[in-house]
Amino acid sequence: MIDGYDIQPHDIPDGYQDVVDAIGMEAALKLVETMGGGPLYVPTKKDICRGARDRAIRAEFNGRNHRELATKHNLSLTWIRTIVGPSGRRRTGVDTIDRQLQLF
Repeated sequence: MIDGYDIQPHDIPDGYQDVVDAIGMEAALKLVETMGGGPLYVPTKKDICRGARDRAIRAEFNGRNHRELATKHNLSLTWIRTIVGPSGRRRTGVDTIDRQLQLF
């Protein structure tokens, strides 16, 4: 129900029925009330899982198992080294440039 109107599934515009099917009518109407008319980007599963994946990698890291973790998590050795690096956080290219400039 929105503004006292009993919204039915056939009231949902074409192309949005899959959202109602995925999350249910009540949640879809709440989404409409919260975000309706505005830009909405839905992140990928990969984006949502990245923080949990990185925490798992750091927890599984024993100081020597880079290759094992790369295979298990389908990542390159470079990414594993970056994730488990001294700061425990991924570094951006800007951070790398900043560190390189400090060498000179």
